[in-house]
Amino acid sequence: MRLFANLFSKKKDIEIQSITYGLNLFIPTFILIISSLFKNYELTAEIGILIGVNIIFTQIFSSNARSIIISQISPIPIQSFILFRILISFFIIISNLFILHKFDFIYINILIQLSILIILQWLNELVLTFFEINKKKNEIKLYLFIKLIFLTGIIINFIFFDLLFLILLIFNLIILLFFLKYYFLMKKDISNKEKLIKIMKNSLSSSSFFSSFSISFANLLWRIFIIIFCGKITAGIYFAGFAIGSLPGTFFNNTFGPSVIKNDYKFEKLKKLFNYSFVICILSVFVYITQTYDNIFVINLDTQIACGFFSLIGSFFMVKGLYFRQYLIQKTRHQLQVFKVDVIYSIFIVSVVPILFLIGNYKLVILSFLFSSIISFVTYGLTYQLCFKK
Repeated sequence: MRLFANLFSKKKDIEIQSITYGLNLFIPTFILIISSLFKNYELTAEIGILIGVNIIFTQIFSSNARSIIISQISPIPIQSFILFRILISFFIIISNLFILHKFDFIYINILIQLSILIILQWLNELVLTFFEINKKKNEIKLYLFIKLIFLTGIIINFIFFDLLFLILLIFNLIILLFFLKYYFLMKKDISNKEKLIKIMKNSLSSSSFFSSFSISFANLLWRIFIIIFCGKITAGIYFAGFAIGSLPGTFFNNTFGPSVIKNDYKFEKLKKLFNYSFVICILSVFVYITQTYDNIFVINLDTQIACGFFSLIGSFFMVKGLYFRQYLIQKTRHQLQVFKVDVIYSIFIVSVVPILFLIGNYKLVILSFLFSSIISFVTYGLTYQLCFKK
């Protein structure tokens, strides 16, 4: 136990905060992965599209709020940012309902609950930020505990029951109550119309808006192309494999990555443990694939494992690319150049799926995440090199 505890830094409880922020964005992806493991590939594909749609909305209107609040350079109080997100949430819910009923979705009730879950987690992100800057550790741990209980409930549901809608409904009510309780307990700085308009203008006119929109929209098109070219069942299998590969990059970029780079935190022991574990995992899956090579594209589970294997290899390049990107944003004055590069990167990744399909049909699309990751590594790596030559 002492050895395990020594793996972690005690600087500002960044580990607990990172895990909590990570789970706050990971749960929809977790449901996607576990539904694929239980061979519900149509639900997996529909969740993949739903996540892509809601990433667009939430990223566009995030206004970089968490970074601005943590930096404490904004004259706008956190309550105004939260109220802005509450107002935008109604627009997001209506948009989700329109999309779900307009197109041929099967699991509409579950997807509606997942949409509400994503929105509530988006709202609670700023509540967690409030806890972070005010050093309210117990509240962060309480939220983490609620998330862990919910994850356990999801696993039990897929093994023994078929009550995903009910579990999502109960969990949404719990985190809604959590949000309302702590939002109304915050020290009030009355939000006014001018502050909300300022946040709206910042959201829609900043260069980071075009960056967020281009990447999010590209990711959505990327998923839609996979369903069009591969069909819903195969797309569901691929989405699960891609989700496994994207976890390290998503966790780095949206949780601890910006803080670690900005504050020069070092996690050498934890980094070594992660690297060793990663290599062992890759080698183990590689050995399995060599034994079941003939089953790929024949047996769904083996196809999913192969997709996960290629995607995990891609995660190495993705994390390196995101490191270059975050370093330029956090430690240099080249943020504007990075946001422009984001648009170019988005164009590149949108073209990945059609090109792979034209070359090798649906089978080659299994490499989509790997190729997108390599593009990330090359694009931001070159940008990193060029910025430091100036």
